[in-house]
Amino acid sequence: MVWQRTTVYGNQMTMWMRKFTSWGLVVALCLVGQGGCAPRLAPATPAGVALEPGRYLTAYYRAPDFTPAQATYVLTPFEVSTAQGVAADTFQALFLEELTQAWRANGLKLSDQGDTVVDGVVQFVAVRGAAFRFLRGRIDTDLVVSGAITRGGDTLFACQDRITMSSPVNPGPPAPKEDELLLRQAARTFAIHLLNEMLLYWPPVEGK
Repeated sequence: MVWQRTTVYGNQMTMWMRKFTSWGLVVALCLVGQGGCAPRLAPATPAGVALEPGRYLTAYYRAPDFTPAQATYVLTPFEVSTAQGVAADTFQALFLEELTQAWRANGLKLSDQGDTVVDGVVQFVAVRGAAFRFLRGRIDTDLVVSGAITRGGDTLFACQDRITMSSPVNPGPPAPKEDELLLRQAARTFAIHLLNEMLLYWPPVEGK
């Protein structure tokens, strides 16, 4: 009788361990999927423009005669091609707001009648990890943006940037509007990269 009870108990433990291991494997695979990177998208830049690696942006092009401080800009809403975990129109408005604030903070002129247009595409934006935040203690965001600054049909500046960010590691329930705060930080980071690349520029030494 003791032997039978031990056998039954051992079988129950074995079945429980198999179920636990299977569940753990499912969770692990889901976490790996949540940690995936944004897709490698080609930059949506104007035809005939070749990008080179930037100091702040992932890649950029700059016309030799482009003087950012002398231009009057029109900022247009960037089209959002692919959005995951956030509505495309919500991020579009948020992105334009952060770009506008960054432009003004750097003393650049904005006007609806400006002659220099800033336009682009948010090729990919995603908020990841919300379902497993209680385990990982954070959520992540990916952002891929391509943009161009044009005047009268001429491309003065073009760029692509890729940004991946995480909220602070803090196991437990999410902070109020944690996903919005993280998305704003990603949009603000792009704006900083773009303006740094535009304004902190030294022409190459002649002959080099």
